[in-house]
Amino acid sequence: MTNLGNREGYALDPAWHAEKARLSSLTSLYDADTLRLAEHLGLAQGWRCLDVGAGTGSVAELIADRVGPSGSVLAVDLDTRFLDALHRENVQVRRLDVSTELLPVAAFDLVHTRLLLEHLPRRDDVLRAMVAALRPGGWLLIQDFDWASADVVHPASPVHSRIVAAIRTFLESRGYDAHYGRKLPGLLREQGLQDVSTQARSVHVHADPERGVPQWELLADQLAPGLLTLDLVSQDDLDAFHALWHDDVHDSFAPLMVSCWGRRAAERGGSADGEP
Repeated sequence: MTNLGNREGYALDPAWHAEKARLSSLTSLYDADTLRLAEHLGLAQGWRCLDVGAGTGSVAELIADRVGPSGSVLAVDLDTRFLDALHRENVQVRRLDVSTELLPVAAFDLVHTRLLLEHLPRRDDVLRAMVAALRPGGWLLIQDFDWASADVVHPASPVHSRIVAAIRTFLESRGYDAHYGRKLPGLLREQGLQDVSTQARSVHVHADPERGVPQWELLADQLAPGLLTLDLVSQDDLDAFHALWHDDVHDSFAPLMVSCWGRRAAERGGSADGEP
């Protein structure tokens, strides 16, 4: 059995040469739905918002457009290399390690994070800090994967199964929770949030002869040195995985994106049904 050791921590390197392209491939799939949900929760002019683990800043920019000059967005990340290029008067960028540093308390109408908590060993502490960052009546919107559908592919593909299993094994050896998404409703209720509701969607992707499926391929490429070193896959497996997503035949369903939201109790009056 391969000895993966005990090396908990975020396994994806922001300094990897194609990391911005990998993140952008995800924003192309999920940003529109993130904005739709935020607007459902009432996102409007004048709101103060926090985007935790803001990545490329695409969500922060979309929210900034909606809250206008009377509102604000604080975009935080441990590495701000992709955020520093944002130049909007209502967006503030801050380098911050949410696992060890404090967030502002009772300050925001909306706190959002996507594909972050599932990676963090201290995810429970970060969740509590995000709840504490809500003003009374404010909304928390969390989006994380559940890998229940990650191996769904047609026609059946043993190489897809091998690569997906290897990626999951590698990530989990570093503290990743591949089923964190399904836990979100219960976790938000445990935090005392009201009007907790959820949606889970698996995005369909089709093998493209020219662009492939970058969401899978770039993830495999970044992790390839570790996967190969630990003998989880072979180079032939990786080559076949790339060929699969350029064959114009295969269809896949991405891991479930579980979006869960809840509202901090208002100080007085007010109500929201929380239904999409």
